[in-house]
Amino acid sequence: MSDNGLTDGHTEIETRDVNTERAISVVVAGEVHQPYPHKTTSREQFGRALATARRTGAHDALLLTADGFVAEGTAWNLFWWNDGTLCTPAADLGILPGLGRRRIMELTDVKEVRVPVAGLAGRSLFIANAVRGIVEIAAFDGGTVPRDPRTAELASGFWPD
Repeated sequence: MSDNGLTDGHTEIETRDVNTERAISVVVAGEVHQPYPHKTTSREQFGRALATARRTGAHDALLLTADGFVAEGTAWNLFWWNDGTLCTPAADLGILPGLGRRRIMELTDVKEVRVPVAGLAGRSLFIANAVRGIVEIAAFDGGTVPRDPRTAELASGFWPD
């Protein structure tokens, strides 16, 4: 994945490897999510959260707001199944309205909610972004995450033909 930016009138291009795991482990970050309205190269909070997660053996981290609500991951949006409803953190928390998030909202009804991390217990979780598509979360904060067949069904329609 490349990150293109303009600095002092010169173009900067950064690349990084894309994790190709089919199901990942995610931990809750110690970093507090700072709202932002647009994609930005000022990603220090996400870089610190990701580095800490990797040191603990996790693939990625989930950031919470100062009020303790689930916000977003370091480079993706979070979704979970709550009985028959697909949920995602509310946009008014200041999360990035990612392209992967938007694509999922085109494919199915999604309820935007404010939920504390305890509200994710026992739920089937997945992440999404425009690069990776939909990726299941297999472990969350040390616990096993149940799988839901609806996630695979949704993933099969993520990429247009």
